[in-house]
Amino acid sequence: MIPELMVSFKVSVATLGQLSAFYFYAYAIAQIPVGVLIDRYGTRGILTLACLLISIGSLAFAITDNFIIAYICRVLIGFGSAFAFVGCLKLGTVWFPSHKFAFIVGLTNLLGITGALIGGKPIAMAVDAVGWRNVMYCSTAIGLVIAFLLWRILIDHPATKVSGVKSRKQKVQIGTLMQTVKNKQIWAVAVFGGLMVAPIATYSELWGVTFLIDHYQIDRPDAALIAGYTFIGIAIGGPLIGWISDRIYQRKLPLLVGLFAALLSIGCILLFRGLPLWLLALLHLSFGFFSSSMLLCFSLAAEVTEAKIRAQTIALTNMVIMILGATLQTVTSNLLEYSHSDFNISFAPMIICYVIALYFFNVIHEPRGKHDY
Repeated sequence: MIPELMVSFKVSVATLGQLSAFYFYAYAIAQIPVGVLIDRYGTRGILTLACLLISIGSLAFAITDNFIIAYICRVLIGFGSAFAFVGCLKLGTVWFPSHKFAFIVGLTNLLGITGALIGGKPIAMAVDAVGWRNVMYCSTAIGLVIAFLLWRILIDHPATKVSGVKSRKQKVQIGTLMQTVKNKQIWAVAVFGGLMVAPIATYSELWGVTFLIDHYQIDRPDAALIAGYTFIGIAIGGPLIGWISDRIYQRKLPLLVGLFAALLSIGCILLFRGLPLWLLALLHLSFGFFSSSMLLCFSLAAEVTEAKIRAQTIALTNMVIMILGATLQTVTSNLLEYSHSDFNISFAPMIICYVIALYFFNVIHEPRGKHDY
C-alpha cells in the first residue's frame, strides 16, 4: 500500500516509515500490561476485546484523510495486536506439556504468518483492483468475525472445559513483574531475538517490495510474491526448527545456525545484482526459514520463569523484539530519505544487527539438561 498511502496522505518516504513504525511502538509499549492482564484475567475476554479494538482502528484508518488520525489508528491497531501472540503462547503453556513448547510456538507463528502471506501478492492485487480503503474495510469485517469466534470458542484452561467452572484468577503482584524485569537472561534472549527480527520488519514487511521493483524492474504483484517467500520460509521454519530443538534438547545451536544462514541469505539478496528470479525467491525462502530460529527465544525466556508469570516473560521478550524492529524501520526510512533512496547505504544497519546479535548470543545460557525443557 506504500505508494497509495503516500499519495492519499501527501507524505514523504520518511514520514510513511514513521507511520509504519507507530504500530510497532504501540505494540511494544503495550506488552508489559498485556502480560499482566493475561496472567491475571485469562485470554478469552481479553483477546476478544483486543480484536474489536483492531477492527475499530482499521475502520477509522480506512475512513480518514487526516494523517494525525492515521497515526492514532496505527496505535490502536498496534495496541490491539499486542495481545495476540502473548495470548496464544499463554494458552500453549496451559494446554500443552513444556517439552512441546518450542513446537507450539512454531505452529502459532505458522498460523500468524498467513497474515503476512495474504499481505503480499493477494493484497497488492486487491489494492490495484479496488483501492487500499476498500481493502481496509474488508479487513475490518474479517476482524469482527474473528472477535465473535474468539468469544464463542476460546477456553482459557483445561479445567474450565472439564468442570465448567472458570479457573481461579491469578493475582500478579508487582514483585513478580520486577522478578521478570531484573532477569538478565531474559533481556539477553530478548535483544538477540529483536536483532534477528529487525531485518525482517524492515526489509520483508516494509521496503523489500520497493527494493525489488527498483533493482529488478519487476511489477509490484511479482515483487510482492518474491518478498512473500520470506514468510513462507518463516511458516515452514518455525514449527520445524522448534520440533528439532525439542528433539535434540538444544536451543543455542539452532539459534547460531539460524543467525549465520539468515545473514548469508539477506547478504546475497542485497549485495548481488542480476540474480535470476528463481534464485532470488529461494534466497527469500532461506532468509525467512533461518530467521524463524529466533522463535526459540520465547522458549528460552519461558524456561527460566515460573508458569504463573510466563505471559509477562513472553510479553517482555516480545516488547524488546518489537522496539528493535520499529527502531530499524525508522532508521532505514530516514536513511532512504536522506540518501535519495540509496539502498546500499540505507540497508547497511540490517547487516550490523547480525554482528551485534552474535555478542548477545554468547551471553545466553543453554538450559542444563532435558529436565529444563
